[in-house]
Amino acid sequence: MTNATRRDDRDIFRLSPTMDTSVLETIADRLEFRGTDEGYARLSQAYFGSVPLDAAQRLLALGCGTGIEVRALRRRTRPDATIVGVDHSPALIDIARRLTTDEGLDNNVTYETGDAHRLPYQDGEFDIVTLHTLVSHVDDPVQVLREARRVVRPGGTVAIFDGDYASLTFAHPDHALAELIEARLRQVLVANPRIMRDMPRLLPAAGLEPIQAGGVLYADICAGSFWANAAEAYGVVLTRLGVLSPAVADDWRAFQRRAVEDGTFFGGSNYYTYIARRPGDVAQRAE
Repeated sequence: MTNATRRDDRDIFRLSPTMDTSVLETIADRLEFRGTDEGYARLSQAYFGSVPLDAAQRLLALGCGTGIEVRALRRRTRPDATIVGVDHSPALIDIARRLTTDEGLDNNVTYETGDAHRLPYQDGEFDIVTLHTLVSHVDDPVQVLREARRVVRPGGTVAIFDGDYASLTFAHPDHALAELIEARLRQVLVANPRIMRDMPRLLPAAGLEPIQAGGVLYADICAGSFWANAAEAYGVVLTRLGVLSPAVADDWRAFQRRAVEDGTFFGGSNYYTYIARRPGDVAQRAE
């Protein structure tokens, strides 16, 4: 999807460099909350076990946000491995640097502000490139995949993890209202809600060879934590961006809170992981 053909969306992650402080705080808080949710952390980082982290000397994390994934990778990789985190939001990069230092995980970790469509790195510079909840937000997913292919070495690994946000749903007795709010949430949260369904076609188009893929539903049913937090945080954003009236958004958030309290909550979305390689010599980088 190019700038010329994209629809009118208000993806707060794609537009984070221009968002006001209150929306940036919502983004940062939500990203960090996701990292503290045991179930989400487990499913979102499951692909770590399927990529050659032990042998990697240089890793690139595109769309790193506040550095949740980078910090998790630092805990799983050899100490002399270099990890570079890139995000287009200077504010989120500042938070990532601070939190990584505060947690004592800044050894051989660098954060840089940059555009995943046009990376300032040499061809074949990295052993592993990750796109962690990134492609659902970018202007041109194929261009980002091509850049990932370019900067990973021949035989190197590109790992993509993201939500299928076309499946994002919350229960509400008024089904028409539920569908309206889910549509508004997709409008403000993701530019490309169906992109993970396109990956089997897009990866080869970008010159990458798919080698593994999988999907999982992550849902809060009856009890609510992960998705209840999302409803509360993003329900506020709907009104801040003017896509839903405060009265309607407040009533919907209040219903979700009551559902958590009485054990009737329902919220969920599908997530998918693709692991691909750049065709070529699979020999490791020389020591």
